[in-house]
Amino acid sequence: MANPHKFYLRHMNNKTGYRATWDPGKQLKLGQIGKLDKAGVFSVYSSLEKEDIPMEIDVDTTTLDMDYTSNDSVTISTKLSGKAPVAGSVFTDLDAGFTFDFKSSKSIVFQSNGNKTNQIVNIAEVTKLILQKYKDGNWDKDWLVITELVEAGAATIIISNSSDGKLELKANANAGAGNLKLTDVSLGLSVARETGSTLKYIAENGLTPLYRVMGIRHPLFGKDSVVKKVTADKPVFEIQEFHEDEVK
Repeated sequence: MANPHKFYLRHMNNKTGYRATWDPGKQLKLGQIGKLDKAGVFSVYSSLEKEDIPMEIDVDTTTLDMDYTSNDSVTISTKLSGKAPVAGSVFTDLDAGFTFDFKSSKSIVFQSNGNKTNQIVNIAEVTKLILQKYKDGNWDKDWLVITELVEAGAATIIISNSSDGKLELKANANAGAGNLKLTDVSLGLSVARETGSTLKYIAENGLTPLYRVMGIRHPLFGKDSVVKKVTADKPVFEIQEFHEDEVK
């Protein structure tokens, strides 16, 4: 797969309805202002705070887990300490960890826990101030604002780059004999063996893997009537949905 990040951005939007952060280790914040480049990567230019636009944030008090795996192309096996390893594995009887078998170069493992979905709630006020700045010539029409953000307590994200690949992640020696979770940072998961190629973010804390943006025009389709036509007299500030042509 020549451009795994493009597949990842498209695929995660199809499955979750959100834009996916690239790279997944990049931390985003509510109220950041930026642009999406031709590769679908959000680059920060400013923030609502820097532009003197007040924002009110609803901080999620509930937490959820998200577990998405391309079940038709990925098989995940858990190896507990004290159990015999499968034939061909590098694990010993005492080892604990996970084995991934990838049947396709377009495979994703996305597991996160402790997810909080935070969002800006005074959108009407923010919209009014942004549109006024735009009319006054003080707002770039291509700027986008992060208005909703999923913050993960911990997440493991693996993207396969090759068919018929295998990945074995070994837990540290202190891993117990109970249920193992890919998002458990205390396991100290490390690569024991890999055939093929993957991009991986293993049990990392504080990721912001998913987000939504609002803007005056779509970063790719800002002309003519593909979306609402924007004029100096009638600007529109709205959610900018992901379009697969963004990552062609």
